[in-house]
Amino acid sequence: MNGQVPGTLLAGLSDPDKAVRAEAMHGLAAIGRPAVPACIALLQDGDWKVRYRAAEALGLIGDGEAYAPLTAALGDEKDHVRYMAAKGLGLLGDPRAVARLGAVQRDENEFVRRSAAGSLGKIGGEEAIGMLRAALRDEATEGVRAAIHAALHDAGADGA
Repeated sequence: MNGQVPGTLLAGLSDPDKAVRAEAMHGLAAIGRPAVPACIALLQDGDWKVRYRAAEALGLIGDGEAYAPLTAALGDEKDHVRYMAAKGLGLLGDPRAVARLGAVQRDENEFVRRSAAGSLGKIGGEEAIGMLRAALRDEATEGVRAAIHAALHDAGADGA
């Protein structure tokens, strides 16, 4: 995939052992920018665990090139991948992600909604605060409501 990324790390993302997959992801994140193209390509892998770890690495690397692929991964069929894409977008801190993360506040999975709320809190700004307040009005799950309150606080919202 990329001459600068060791094949053992890429193969490690498919390992049956969760700890090996985690180590491979951390290895990719440690490589940094040179690993971004390989991680972006891995977001198309047939195995959701590989897509999950690729999204995680992209968030940790924090390169702006990951914005569009992580935004696309918010629509992944697997909730784990959507969760990690939302988290990664928060790590990127790109305000362009606010509207998409706000839409994810309606995801069927509460952990995806929590992750999106946390990312909105990290990104901050009036638009993010508005999205969080709207999500709070509609959210019935207490754990997600708590995440939204924390995100409002992180975003600097008065009266969070």
